[in-house]
Amino acid sequence: MKYLTCSQILQHDQLSPCRKDGLILLTTRSIFLFLTLFYTVSAWAEVVHVVTTDFPPYSYERNGNAGGMATEIVEQALKKAGLDYDLKVFTWSRAYHTAVHEKNTLIFSIARSAERENLFQWVAKVAPYRIRLYKLASRDDIRIQSLQDARHYIVGGEYSDIKQAYLIKQGFEAGKNILLVAKDELNIRKLFAGRIDLIPFNEFSLPIMLNKEGHNLSELQPVLDLEEISYDLYVAFNKETPETSVQALRDAMHRLRISGQIAKIQDRYLDHRTVSLPSDVGSKPPAD
Repeated sequence: MKYLTCSQILQHDQLSPCRKDGLILLTTRSIFLFLTLFYTVSAWAEVVHVVTTDFPPYSYERNGNAGGMATEIVEQALKKAGLDYDLKVFTWSRAYHTAVHEKNTLIFSIARSAERENLFQWVAKVAPYRIRLYKLASRDDIRIQSLQDARHYIVGGEYSDIKQAYLIKQGFEAGKNILLVAKDELNIRKLFAGRIDLIPFNEFSLPIMLNKEGHNLSELQPVLDLEEISYDLYVAFNKETPETSVQALRDAMHRLRISGQIAKIQDRYLDHRTVSLPSDVGSKPPAD
């Protein structure tokens, strides 16, 4: 390897450091590689703070360890992207608030809506999401064919959740015919206790949440599909996160998808059986 003197380096690179009384020990190529590495590491040096919620099969926390379908996908992508991270499982409202307001925060699994579009840097889809309105199978008095019918009943919702935001936009009133809680499983308990009449729930997570509460899917009956909010869930960064981190994770998610790894993880978790809506769902809501 040929080394250059200070004067030779200065002729080729006016910004190169040198000592007055000797040969420099770095070649111009070494300096270039060092600076490239320095700026790359600097861009990614900050830890990505990942937040999610207890939302089986997508994410959950058991014995201090995070798991779930989306958790596996996101962690594999972060490692493939070379991003250091920590991961915390919060209530949804806390996770959402953190992701909106704190730099370098990544949130999953989050529904992408017009209201949220400019609040985040959207990375990639991570999981399917299908919302249906459910009642107790034993409640023959509840008869629904439309959301207008559903407004005659009490619905359970969750703070900062896409489902409650949609229902309020459709004419439901918080504190009147939609009652909000911090965690969705509380609505399952309230439904079986007779304190609410209906719950909007993701069909992929509902069987797991029911089992957790000591119930099974046969005890509920779907009465209405909420197609307008049934779409894929996403991974998203806080708006102030450096673009280098965002793009690195996008690229990693893309590589996982085209390799088939995301599909393999999803197939291990998702039960693709669905519960059909009965053809004779009632035709008339109760009078006001």
